[in-house]
Amino acid sequence: MSINTALTLFLEEYPSACLATFADHPVADFIRLEIPRIIRVAIGDNDRYIIQGSPGQGNWARVPWVAVFDRFVTESAQDGYYIVYLVREDFSGVYLSLNQGVTTVKRQYGADAKEALSIRACDFLARIGNTTGIIDGPIDLRAGPKSRYGPLYEQGAICSILYERDDIPEDEVLLSDLKLFLEYYFKLVVSETSLIDHSHTEEDEAEIGWEDLRKLRIHKRLERNRSLALKVKKHLGLTCQACKMNFEDKYGEIGKGFIEAHHLIPIADLYGKRVALDPQKDFAVLCSNCHRMIHRSPFVSDVEMFRITTLDQSAS
Repeated sequence: MSINTALTLFLEEYPSACLATFADHPVADFIRLEIPRIIRVAIGDNDRYIIQGSPGQGNWARVPWVAVFDRFVTESAQDGYYIVYLVREDFSGVYLSLNQGVTTVKRQYGADAKEALSIRACDFLARIGNTTGIIDGPIDLRAGPKSRYGPLYEQGAICSILYERDDIPEDEVLLSDLKLFLEYYFKLVVSETSLIDHSHTEEDEAEIGWEDLRKLRIHKRLERNRSLALKVKKHLGLTCQACKMNFEDKYGEIGKGFIEAHHLIPIADLYGKRVALDPQKDFAVLCSNCHRMIHRSPFVSDVEMFRITTLDQSAS
């Protein structure tokens, strides 16, 4: 199925589906499963992106969506920023939008959430730069007075394209637009690592140059991704693959379950848009000391060589 067909069916079938029982409805499954699969095929084989669709939680959403999350930023529609297809409440069209998670902002700012989202959107837009030919800033989701999140998504929009219900482009245009928004998304991720607060530089960052520090911050953001770290621990265990220390053996109960995930791709290569994220093949588990030291060594992607040339030599 094409993106054009998927978006068309989304707009055509959702209004009548909303009149039916939510549980086990095929339109809900179509939004959760089929549209994300189509978007995944369009994006290609890249594990850094998660695609999710939501027709609502327990009840039909007034503004259903399908989103693309970059693991470096967020894995949830509640926070961070992401690409999202947002359907207007009157079903007159769907936006492709680089937008913001509104739940966390609403929790933090309360009645001022819309203003906070608008200010943040302006900052994000300034970092992207030229977006000629598309909508900058707030969008019109035709949100009604009972809409919970619609007005927040409207103000949270960074940049967007509106596809009118009766004029959805062919797949060639839709795919080109999606790739353009992936470029904007990537620019934002890179820009965040440029905004380095040297007052919070960690000990292992203090002696490296600005460009390497920026790459290291990207690397750390990936390694501290909670869901990835849990998968790595599940597959690789809890014993340091370099020095063989186990935190529970050494520290007892307080060390139970603790180990750090180390991404084996060298930091110099992390600006490529495809990131290998196989928990078994692309990561190692290391204790805190070995993790810091391997980043100071030439063997970031080879734990065994790090062990032989560093740990074994120091022990002899």
